[in-house]
Amino acid sequence: MLIEKSTLIARPVEAVFDFVADPRNDPLWCPKVKSVEPAGEANEGPGARFVVVHRPVPFLPARRMDYTLRDWDPPRRIEWREDDGHDLIAVTYTLEPVEGGTRFTQRDDAQLSAPRPLHPLMRIGIGADVAGQLRRLRRHLERTGDG
Repeated sequence: MLIEKSTLIARPVEAVFDFVADPRNDPLWCPKVKSVEPAGEANEGPGARFVVVHRPVPFLPARRMDYTLRDWDPPRRIEWREDDGHDLIAVTYTLEPVEGGTRFTQRDDAQLSAPRPLHPLMRIGIGADVAGQLRRLRRHLERTGDG
């Protein structure tokens, strides 16, 4: 299942990259992320690993997720691998400098454990979640100037 959403952020591409490349910032723009802790010695760059506690489904208990930085091309692209033991998602952030800021695109390639008949409904839900996350990311970076 592929889901892709974009937003324009009125911040330089380097600032946006620096902020989203550190998953410890995720709780600031991803409300389903409850905590992020390093899981190894490397905290940045390919191979960096984190333990994330997230609640992907409302009203169900939070899940532990292994979050690994697979690859990056600063400040243009970041590739993450999310594995919570139920679902596996390859997440790619693409950043493009444009007039007035950065075009930020999130592409999720999800392998879901839910029965296939539920996938169309899940696509809608995940798409809405990603769109909301990108709105929060834009508001946060434009308001605070983080990154």
